[in-house]
Amino acid sequence: MSRTRPLHGPAWSHSLLCLTLLLWTRRMDALADFSNYLSRIITSHSAHACDGQPLQIHCPRHSSISIQSAFYGSSDAWLCKADVDPPPRLPHHSCSAFTALQKLLSECQSHRNCQLPVNHQVFGRDPCPGTTKYLHVDYKCKPTEHKKHVACEGETLVLRCKPPRVLNIYAAVYGRSLGESDTCPSHLTMPPPFECLNHEAVHSVSKSCYSKHKCAVAVNNQTFRDPCFPGTRKYLSVVYSCVPQTLLREADPGIFHSTSSPTAGKDKDLPGDLNLEEPLSKGSRRPDNSGAMMSNSLLTYAYIKEHPEMAALLFTSSVCIGLLFTLLAVSVRVTCRGRRLRERTLSSKSRSQTANCQAEDEDDEEEDDDDDDDDGEETQSSLILAAERKAIYDWEEVTYVSEAAERAERIERREMIIQEIWMNSYLNGTSC
Repeated sequence: MSRTRPLHGPAWSHSLLCLTLLLWTRRMDALADFSNYLSRIITSHSAHACDGQPLQIHCPRHSSISIQSAFYGSSDAWLCKADVDPPPRLPHHSCSAFTALQKLLSECQSHRNCQLPVNHQVFGRDPCPGTTKYLHVDYKCKPTEHKKHVACEGETLVLRCKPPRVLNIYAAVYGRSLGESDTCPSHLTMPPPFECLNHEAVHSVSKSCYSKHKCAVAVNNQTFRDPCFPGTRKYLSVVYSCVPQTLLREADPGIFHSTSSPTAGKDKDLPGDLNLEEPLSKGSRRPDNSGAMMSNSLLTYAYIKEHPEMAALLFTSSVCIGLLFTLLAVSVRVTCRGRRLRERTLSSKSRSQTANCQAEDEDDEEEDDDDDDDDGEETQSSLILAAERKAIYDWEEVTYVSEAAERAERIERREMIIQEIWMNSYLNGTSC
């Protein structure tokens, strides 16, 4: 039967080094995948397709599509080369379908993958008959963990991130949706029986808040186009996240200026009623902490990108410490198991010894009982013999006494007879 020899000295060190390198390689692959994921969810993306081609949009796992804008039609930018000699057109001439954004929102919004055929029948009436058209879409990949903030009409929307993180806007809608009667209720008018939403509000919010630590936006019809009937109370809903500033700078270098900070002097430029340090109004809701996990992950990745040597040292140290703790746990377990086996062996031996002692004690007790019985019998027999001897002695003594009495009686009788004879002889002699 073969046995595995334990590793000692250089063999153990070599195995540990190989395991560390393997874990480090996998860690680097995971970091590369995570880097690609971060770049996908931070930056804006665009896709286009010409008539007769399908438009395909894709976002990585744990994210979904957030449509920013959509254009279907024809413009001066000649993107489709279907016609070798394109028809002549007037300068600055363009045509577009106004239903393009709504169609993309209904088909692709909040999905991971989206494929849409491109032709004028999908978007309703042909905006440019006889002209080759194309569909151009701007979108972002919204992470699953994000923040959401709602502000009612007439209030001020305030968004903030703790430095060094900045704001990244994914979606913004101004209007009123169905089934949300509890959000910014109006006691004067009834909510409309249909949705009235302005999805183009994301451009205004992004212009005011994108890549900043904090911002304030007035929620009213002057800032955003009114999509509802007059008298309908609306609200602004914003989906955003806080991302590290270094990552956003790498993803979109044109946003930041090398000479000044992107948020320098922003607080001074805000009017007094839009001061970010003032508490929010009663009708608005503070952003929740649902995006804390995503922001922490982004911050961790940014630190690794800025300090690769320190990250490698920390990773190697953590692996070594984990292995040491594992070895310690294994040694403790083996020691405890040996102690348990020894305790079980000792307990079984003590139990057997106790059983033997009990058996010996029982035998001794039985022997003592037998000895006591024998002693009792001997004592009784000795007592009986003594009684018998005493009785015999007494009987012999009585017999001796009776014989002495009879002998004395005989002697007395003999003397009396002798005396009578002497008396008779005396009397006879006298008479003669």
